[in-house]
Amino acid sequence: MKQPYIPERNHIVWMDFEPTKGKEIGKYRPALILSSKTYNKKTGLVICCPISTSIRGGATEVPIENMDKPSVVAASLIQTFAWQERKIKFIVDAQEGVMDAVLFRLIPLIGGEKLLQSGQ
Repeated sequence: MKQPYIPERNHIVWMDFEPTKGKEIGKYRPALILSSKTYNKKTGLVICCPISTSIRGGATEVPIENMDKPSVVAASLIQTFAWQERKIKFIVDAQEGVMDAVLFRLIPLIGGEKLLQSGQ
């Protein structure tokens, strides 16, 4: 019997982002998984950033080069979802350097650069 798919860090997946509120990104769209497979399996949740083909050149956008269309990870739009409810489907692993680039943009948004500077 085939084991059910469990999303892993650095996977790009299709996922349902509906319903939305305010300025959140919606629709069934790709997302970059930030959380570990262990976390995702244990909690039933996934931490991710949506991926968009609307490239605006913003400072928090990270280009993805191994998708069908030119796309960017919206690193400032971190979301947590119950992934089993979101019609999640694996697409591809993000190419090397994408996760680091997302974290590089994300860490200052949440105040983490102070921890990195102090070495803790």
